[in-house]
Amino acid sequence: MWLINNGPALLTDLYELTMAQVYFGKQMRGPACFEVTVRRLPDNWGFFLMAGLSELESYLARFHFTKADLRYLRSTGIFSADFLEHLSTVRADVKVRSAPEGTVFFPHEPVLEVTGPLICAQLLESYILNILGFSIIEVTLAARIAIASRGLPVIDFGLRRCQGPVASVRSARAAQIAGLKATSNVFAASHLDFAPAGTMAHSFIQVHDCEEDAFRNFAETYGENSILLVDTYDSAVGIKRAAKVARQIFHDKGVRIRGIRIDSGDFVALSKFARDCFREENVPFLKIFVSGDLDEFKIHDLLEQGAQIDGFGVGTRFAVSRHAPAIEIVYKLVQYADKGLSKSSPDKQTRPGRKMITRFKDKYYTHDVVSPLVSGADDLLQPFESAEPIQTIQQRLLSELSLLEDSVKAIKSPTKYPVEFA
Repeated sequence: MWLINNGPALLTDLYELTMAQVYFGKQMRGPACFEVTVRRLPDNWGFFLMAGLSELESYLARFHFTKADLRYLRSTGIFSADFLEHLSTVRADVKVRSAPEGTVFFPHEPVLEVTGPLICAQLLESYILNILGFSIIEVTLAARIAIASRGLPVIDFGLRRCQGPVASVRSARAAQIAGLKATSNVFAASHLDFAPAGTMAHSFIQVHDCEEDAFRNFAETYGENSILLVDTYDSAVGIKRAAKVARQIFHDKGVRIRGIRIDSGDFVALSKFARDCFREENVPFLKIFVSGDLDEFKIHDLLEQGAQIDGFGVGTRFAVSRHAPAIEIVYKLVQYADKGLSKSSPDKQTRPGRKMITRFKDKYYTHDVVSPLVSGADDLLQPFESAEPIQTIQQRLLSELSLLEDSVKAIKSPTKYPVEFA
């Protein structure tokens, strides 16, 4: 599990442990079944994509209470010695069924099921939701960004604005699954076998006596991989200087530097100005990349307005999912000791018993039916033991999205996909 070197068992809410102590004292050790669902879609979202199983695998494998964990719990004065002794033996002895990573799903569908001894299955709740919630958000958002970009390359620039290092790796992995081209996060690139990418910061320009010297020094070092940041002072002037440097280096060394990056201003006007400038300077090979508070809505609008852009860097709005920073993901008990259980709280009702999802299609997916689990039936949920190769997940995601109607994938005001409950 990323960045957590010791046992992760204390990454839980206190009430999971206080409930578990009662279960222990009252000999409530029967098999329990919990299911994970998401209650509703964020505004303007038409679907979710499943993600997070790689981290879930690592969490389950490492789940145990260390001696230090037990010392801390003892110090609270809440827990009995015999219960703490029991906790020292608890492992994640559960079975998991799940929609595979990259699978499309919709509100109220059970996308993951955890079955095992009540105490164990209960204790896993908090961190499973932590893992899956943000992973689902980020891979779905990354897919929406990929849809909005119409096949143009997109790079994850979100590390510095993420709420913590683990979130930055989850968002980079989501970008990788959804087909974004690279990440600026070197740690994530290393651990995920994902391409690293980056350009330069404004500070690089500022420490030089002039903008042109900064561009030339960078281009002489990185050659065809050079992307020059042009908006530190005056974007139009920066674009002209970058084109001049590109022409000189091409003339002197035959090297075609890759392009420019614009990080602020009117991207439509500046990109058109840059394209004209490149033609005039006879460097039409230069690409135009933009970054700066971009999201799927801004990318969609830029391309609708005819911006001359060859690629995007998405940072804050992607890495923190500004428009949907949280989803109503829940982990609810649906069966204990072979008895179906449900709750009837207003707007938070659940349905009893283990379930399956059957997905129907014609040319595209037409509707889903959620029904009681039938052994051997065609079911979207599959037994989960280990994470799949990233290439398998990427291909599944592409296939899933190709089978969704365009109206369901729309960036704004998507249509609702039908889900029936038997």
